[in-house]
Amino acid sequence: MSNQKRLPLAIMFIIGFFILSSILWIIGQGGAVVAYDSVAELGFQHDIKETADPVIIEVNRGIAVGDVVIQLPLFILGIIGLWRLRFYGAVASWMGLGMNLYWITVAWVKQYFYVNASFKCEPFPVSLHGVLTFFFLFSVWGCWYLFKKRAIFY
Repeated sequence: MSNQKRLPLAIMFIIGFFILSSILWIIGQGGAVVAYDSVAELGFQHDIKETADPVIIEVNRGIAVGDVVIQLPLFILGIIGLWRLRFYGAVASWMGLGMNLYWITVAWVKQYFYVNASFKCEPFPVSLHGVLTFFFLFSVWGCWYLFKKRAIFY
C-alpha cells in the first residue's frame, strides 16, 4: 500500500475468507478432479461412490474443474487487489463472491432435484446446510460491503 492507507478490518475478514476458500478449493475441488475418492473420504466432497449414482460423481468432478479454473484465480486476484486497495481487487472479489452465491444455489437446487428424481445420493446433513448458509450470507455481506466502501479503492 504505497499511500499508507490502513486496511479496514472488514477487508481483512474478506481477505481471510478468500485465503480459507482458496485452501478449501485446492484441497476439495482440485483434489476431486485428481482423486475423488480420497477427497470424499476426508469429507471435502459430500457424495461418495459407494452411496451415490455414478453420474453424480462425474457431475461433481466436472463442476470441480470449473471451480478451480474460474473461481480460484478470482480468489487470488481478490486477495492481492484488496490487500493493495486496488479497484481490480474489488471487482475480482465481487466476481468471486458472486460465484459463491451461484455455486451454493446450484448445490442446494441440484440436491433438491436429485432427491426428488430418486437418484441414489446422500441428502445434505444439517451441518453442511449451516456451512453453505454461512458462505452464502458472508458472500452477500461481502458484496454489499465492497460496494458501500468502493471509494477506498483506486
